[in-house]
Amino acid sequence: MKKNLLTVALLVSFFQSKAQLTTVAPGAVMTVRPGTLVYNGGGLKTVGDGKVDNYGNFMIVGGATTDKFETFQANGTSPKLNGGNFNLLYDNATATSPYGQLYITNLRQADITAIVDKQYRATANGTFQQMALPFYNKRLSGTYVSADNATESSTLSFDLGTTGFSNLRNTNSIGYWENQRVLMHNIPNTSTTTLTKAAADIQTVLYNNAARYYAVGAANWNPAVLHTIKGVPFSDNNNPSGTLLSTANPLNYTLRGAGYTLSGSVYSPIAYGVGTGNNNNGVYNEQYKTYLQDAFAITDGAGFYNGLAGAESGNFGRNMYQFGNPFLTNIDLSRVGYDEDGAGTGDDGNAITSIRGIRYESLGVVTSNLGATSSTQYKYVTYDTSGIPAGDFEGAVIKPMQAFVIKLRNNTTDQNIIFNSLRRFASTTRAASTPYSLTAAKNGNTLKQLRIIGLDTNGDEVMRTYYVVGANLSTGRLNDVKLQAAAFSGALSTREELPSGGEDTVANGLYWLYINEANEIDYLGKKIRMNADLTKITSFKFELAEDAVALSDGQSTFVNGNNSFYIEQTPGTYTQISHNQILPATAVNSGLYYGLPNSGTLATNEAIIKDDGLVIAFEKESNTHQVIFPKSWNKATVTIFDVAGRKIFTQKDIFTKNNFVLPLSQNGAYLVECESEKGVKVVKKVIK
Repeated sequence: MKKNLLTVALLVSFFQSKAQLTTVAPGAVMTVRPGTLVYNGGGLKTVGDGKVDNYGNFMIVGGATTDKFETFQANGTSPKLNGGNFNLLYDNATATSPYGQLYITNLRQADITAIVDKQYRATANGTFQQMALPFYNKRLSGTYVSADNATESSTLSFDLGTTGFSNLRNTNSIGYWENQRVLMHNIPNTSTTTLTKAAADIQTVLYNNAARYYAVGAANWNPAVLHTIKGVPFSDNNNPSGTLLSTANPLNYTLRGAGYTLSGSVYSPIAYGVGTGNNNNGVYNEQYKTYLQDAFAITDGAGFYNGLAGAESGNFGRNMYQFGNPFLTNIDLSRVGYDEDGAGTGDDGNAITSIRGIRYESLGVVTSNLGATSSTQYKYVTYDTSGIPAGDFEGAVIKPMQAFVIKLRNNTTDQNIIFNSLRRFASTTRAASTPYSLTAAKNGNTLKQLRIIGLDTNGDEVMRTYYVVGANLSTGRLNDVKLQAAAFSGALSTREELPSGGEDTVANGLYWLYINEANEIDYLGKKIRMNADLTKITSFKFELAEDAVALSDGQSTFVNGNNSFYIEQTPGTYTQISHNQILPATAVNSGLYYGLPNSGTLATNEAIIKDDGLVIAFEKESNTHQVIFPKSWNKATVTIFDVAGRKIFTQKDIFTKNNFVLPLSQNGAYLVECESEKGVKVVKKVIK
C-alpha cells in the first residue's frame, strides 16, 4: 500500500501509518507538533520540496525488505542530498526548548539514504565542543555547493559555517576518543575524511563510529548559536546485510579493556609514563591529567593527577568509556546499573553490574527560581554495588548529539551497553518498573540522598553538592568507595570525613567532593563539612531522595522513619531538612548530618525544625494565607523569605491563639518560617 501526502499542509497532532509506504509529495508540508507522536510503519520518502517539519516525536519502523527511508528530487527517482526535507526542529529559541526526535528501527543502513536536518544548539563547553555526530558517512570538510541535484550531502564544516578544520592538535581541529588507549586522536582534515574512516585505532566498525565521542574545535563557530547539521542517520541494526530485526543485532559495545593492553587472555594496565616531572604521557607526549577528567578516581587516593609523582598503577582514566548518543532520540541511562525485571538484563536491556558512575554534559540543565534551567557544569550519577543510582540521576537522559562517560569499578568481566533499548522520547528519566525499591525498603537498606543546591540572589543555581548515606556505603578515604565523585568547582562542595568524625585534612589537600558518601550506621549523627562561596550563593535549596525516588514536598524522614538530614550553620543549632526546602545561606562552613548528634553535643538553646502540627491555610473569601499555630505554642516569630532566600518580612511576639494573616502582596513563591517561644521552628512553602 501507499499513502501520499499531497500539496496540502498537514498539521499533525496524531498520525499512524502501518505496513505501507508514506510519500510526502512536492509542495506538501507535514508539521508534527511538540509532544505529538507519529508512527510510520513501513517506508517513508519525500519528493521534491515536500517536507516534514518535526517538533515532536517521529517513529519509522520497518517491516519488509522493501521498506526504505529516502529523499528524492522532484523527478522521484534521483536522490536529493542537500537536505531541507526531513527537519528536526526546536520549538522555540530558549535553551530548554522541546525538540524534534526521530526513532528509526528495523531498517538496514543501506535502506536509509534520506538526509535529515538536525538543528543543534548547546551551551558552549569551551575551546572544544564535546558532542556526538550521529550521521553515517558524513564528510568533515571540503568544498560544497548546496543544490537539489547535489551529488552528496553537506560537510560538517559547511553546516557549522567554517572553512574547514586543522590538521594540527589545536582549537580548530576535530578529535575523537579512543577508549582502549585512553587517547584523544586528531582526525585528519581532508576532503575524503568521513565518519566511517575516522582514523587508525582498533574501533573501526560501523556501530562504534555511531557512538563515538567527538571534540569539535570551536575556534571558528559558536555552539550557542543555532546550526543545522545534515546527514544520513545511523541504523540501529548492527548487521547491514542480515535480518531486518534490529533487536537481533542491536548497537552495542563491550565495556572492557579501557586503559589496558591485552596479551593472550591477560590484561595489563597501560603505562601512563609518569616519569620525572610527570611528563611524557601517551603517544602525543601529553599529560593525561591535562585532558582527561576522572572525578571518580580522584577520590581513590594519591596519583599523578593531583601532583604526586610516582608510577601510576591506579584506576585513574582506566575502565572509563566515553561515548556519544548514536541516535536522533534521547537515551535514558538512569537505570543501566541493575536488573529491574529479574530477567538478567533489565527492562532497558542493560544490567552493567560493575558500573561506578556516569558523567554527562548538562547542556544548560540546572535549577532556577522559576523551574527553568541553564548552566554549563558536568553532572554525575554514581551507583552503589547493587546498581541503585545517586546524584544527578534525574538528568541522565542523553539528548541527541550529546556526549557522556561511563566509569566502571574494575576490568574483571565483560560488561555490555546496548543502546537500542535505551531510547526514550521523554525528557525525564523513567521510574523503576519493578519492586526493587519496595524489596529494599523492607529492611531499610536504601540509599538516602541529600542534594544541596546553592542559589544566587536571583534564585538561579550556582552549584550543587551531595551527601548520600546507606548501610553498605563506606565512611572516609578508603579504596572501596561506592558513590563518590570529586568536585570541579569551589563554589559549593563537601570535605572528606574521618571515620571517627570530623574532617580528613589530608584528603582536603588532595580533593573536594561533589558527591560524598558515608555509612549510615557508623557515621550516624557525625559531621560532614560543607563549604560555600557566599559571594555567589545566598540561599540553599534542599532535595531529598531514597533509592533515586524523590520524597514528597515537606517530607524529611525516610522509609525506616527514624532519621533525617540536618544542617548546622550556627554552632549548636540544627535545622531538620525537608524536601524542596529553601534556607538562607549564612555560613561559609556548615555541618551536614544524617541523624542528630548526641544530645550532649547540642547547645541548650538548639532550634530544631519540625512540623509540630502548624498549618498554613488559604482563605478564599479574604484571599489571604493564614498561619494556624499549634495549641502548644504561646507566642511566635514569623519570618518570610522570597525564593532567592531574601528576608522580606519578620514579626515577633505574635499571639498564637488567633490565626496570623501573612502579608503577601505580590504573586509568587515564598518560604514562611515560624518559630515558637521555645525555639521550635517550622518552615512552609506558600505559593500566592
